[in-house]
Amino acid sequence: MIRPESAISALNKKVEELSDINNREEFNIWQKATSSTLQNIYPNNEDIKRKFEDISAIHRTLRSVDDVTYKAKKEASSILKSLITDIEDFGLAHLNQTKKDENFSVVVNQQNHQNQSTSVSINLSFIIEVLKGELRNSEIEEVKEILESEEEPKEKKRKFIDKIKSFGNDVASNILANILTNPEVYSSLNQLL
Repeated sequence: MIRPESAISALNKKVEELSDINNREEFNIWQKATSSTLQNIYPNNEDIKRKFEDISAIHRTLRSVDDVTYKAKKEASSILKSLITDIEDFGLAHLNQTKKDENFSVVVNQQNHQNQSTSVSINLSFIIEVLKGELRNSEIEEVKEILESEEEPKEKKRKFIDKIKSFGNDVASNILANILTNPEVYSSLNQLL
């Protein structure tokens, strides 16, 4: 659906173009183009479009072509300015509503689904190297025993965390810092954040 600001801008442009029209032929060309713009702004409101298309640059009672063009330009300008004021005051929705017909109804259902996934792959040998750099051989063996045990994953995780904590807060912090500051991990995290 067209935004009110866009509709106002388009209609203002049509009013400005109107000032450059000097004869009936130019007016008729401008009127057709403007009618198309009105159709885009008010796709469900034929009354507005019809009212605009009924403006005629030919009036037999007038004496000259300039008078004819002037009258048509004045009427067209009045309609467009009125539409601009209505959009500013009330928005577009009320002008796009159609009259209800009891025998005809339209139901529009729209569903949007969006799935997004991000995959990060990290070389596990890098993590092993970090652990070897921060832990003594005996500590690595203790961690390895926990990871190789047959316990439930939640229990393994709890024991693993407790074991790392038992090695000291500095050890856990250093392991995490080394993992996060590795260029491979850092660039992947940078893309995700």
